[in-house]
Amino acid sequence: MKLSTLIIIFCLIVAAFLLTWFAKSYFSEKVFYLNTHMYKKGSEQDNLLIYHTFSGPSIEVHVLDQDRKVIINNEEYSIQHTADSNSQTYQVTYPSGHRYKVEDQSGYLLSFDEKGELFIPGVIVYSGNWRILQPGEEEYVPSSLVTAAYADYHYKRGNVELFILSFVLLIYGWCGFRYEKFQNFMFLISLRSVWVNDPEPSDFYYFMCKVGGVLTMIGAFILAISSLELDIFQ
Repeated sequence: MKLSTLIIIFCLIVAAFLLTWFAKSYFSEKVFYLNTHMYKKGSEQDNLLIYHTFSGPSIEVHVLDQDRKVIINNEEYSIQHTADSNSQTYQVTYPSGHRYKVEDQSGYLLSFDEKGELFIPGVIVYSGNWRILQPGEEEYVPSSLVTAAYADYHYKRGNVELFILSFVLLIYGWCGFRYEKFQNFMFLISLRSVWVNDPEPSDFYYFMCKVGGVLTMIGAFILAISSLELDIFQ
């Protein structure tokens, strides 16, 4: 076996190991969104959880048995949790004194105002990554605060299926670009031999294989970045 082949095999093994390690650590981490910012847990100490994001303020969550105290930009939001056999309810109190009730309905959080009416946020306006508040409007919707306060509503980030698909496409594109035997194999299974006697791939066919391989690798890279669902692209 040639030295170059051994080097390629070794590099592939190392790359597979690194990708497996990265995917396991990245896609298993739970996150949540608050005002378009993706948060993940930064540290945990006793009953204090701190969440960080790429471009927004940190969030402190104080665990008080079933209740929570959420602090964002030195503003304190109080959340009281009550549960029975049929439902889970959260009472959210804002620094302004406004109160909202949030109900968990099959995992979907619905917010109600002090009159008991369904709370539907109006048009939300952003300047860059920052929200522009209208007069009397709260910066964070009640259901988002509940999501931030309780880890049960956090979810694993990214799309591991798309990430794996991008890796497969990258290998396919590289083989289509680099290896003539692979190009010949693709020509064989294209079933062109059914319609043509003694078919042989043309120079143009090999050229298009290389072009297709490059385009496939570019698409695989874009798909891989998309699968990460990075906060900087939100």
